[in-house]
Amino acid sequence: MNEQTNKWSLDDENTLIELVEKYEYKGKSKQEAFEMVANIINRSKAACSSRYQLLKKKQNSQYQTNHSIEVNQETDQNKSPSLELIIQFLSKEFNTLILIEENNQLQNKLLNLKAENEKLIKTINHKKADIQKKYVLLKPFVNK
Repeated sequence: MNEQTNKWSLDDENTLIELVEKYEYKGKSKQEAFEMVANIINRSKAACSSRYQLLKKKQNSQYQTNHSIEVNQETDQNKSPSLELIIQFLSKEFNTLILIEENNQLQNKLLNLKAENEKLIKTINHKKADIQKKYVLLKPFVNK
């Protein structure tokens, strides 16, 4: 079991969120994702699950707080929001959605690159092992 008592780094949190979302996107369970992340960042599966739930809760409350403040400020100025305020609000929302989509695409690219990197590392390790085996077999003939 992987256990770590250190504070969570931003990289660990980002890795956790990215991999869990990627696993969900691929139709896999969160539990599988927590197990994978736990091995990668050297934490327990339960710690990953708890941290993920906490981060999602913070993210949702932050989103709701930010948007409710904007709407309240706009509607307090005039009891009924003007068309201009509605357009400004919707523009912000649209820009936010674009940024979220772009962020998701970049996260997917990052995950794909990490997976490709893992494959390449495995390939290199297999090639090294093959070379070492061949060296052991050929060594007696070379030293004669």
